[in-house]
Amino acid sequence: MTTALHKVPVRPVLTLPGQGHPKPDTGALARRVCAIDSEQANTTATALGIQQLAAAFQPAFGRMHVLKDLVIPMYDGSAVPTARFDVALVCEAGVYLFEVKGWRNAVVYRKTSAHTVPRWFLRQRGNSLAREVKDPAWQCGRKTTHLRSLLPSDLRVQYFVLLPFEGVELEGVMPTVVITPQDLPYIARVARNNGRTEQGYPMLDDAAIDRTLQLLSGLQGELTVDDHLRNSRDRSERGAPMPARAHAQARPTHPGLLKLQ
Repeated sequence: MTTALHKVPVRPVLTLPGQGHPKPDTGALARRVCAIDSEQANTTATALGIQQLAAAFQPAFGRMHVLKDLVIPMYDGSAVPTARFDVALVCEAGVYLFEVKGWRNAVVYRKTSAHTVPRWFLRQRGNSLAREVKDPAWQCGRKTTHLRSLLPSDLRVQYFVLLPFEGVELEGVMPTVVITPQDLPYIARVARNNGRTEQGYPMLDDAAIDRTLQLLSGLQGELTVDDHLRNSRDRSERGAPMPARAHAQARPTHPGLLKLQ
């Protein structure tokens, strides 16, 4: 069984104190809430999430590669010209993308309405103060849809929002893509089983995995996490124009479909 991925020469695989009783400082409480969703918290969470992913997926697949901080160019007109995936996992079943959140000892909930998009809120346990956070499922879904458009259409590209820390309570109904470490072994088994059915996406052999890694590496090019963070800051602080270089790269880099022969 061959696919379009096999038709391109294989390149090296990626290797991957005070007195008295002062009044509560509501500003400090707000800062503490923000801290559990900070860049440093997410960096720590990503490292833990990678360990959890390896433990869950390695028993199910003979070959697995984890790419940390995959940055890709977005489409023309995107608010931010780049997108970042905390973790991209490539295995025989395809590409699995993870938005990893550094939330811990926190309650996460949504407010939904028939007339508006869901709003997400985060508060630490024991505190009544909550703050609104960006919808991680929508964020990851939007950039995943774009990445799919740059890759072969019969290559599985699936996304999840991973909450790797303990002590996170999901209040109310959450999208099925929001998962915890306890869900990972099940997801790995389902991915493996789906690849064995005729209705599912084709399983990738070594050459196809190599080519998939090359495609992802080619999309990122010279883009870095610092580039993405700078783009995000420019957009939020100054509404700066989008760099043309990033958008110019946002085009399909694959030779065609993974059409089976």
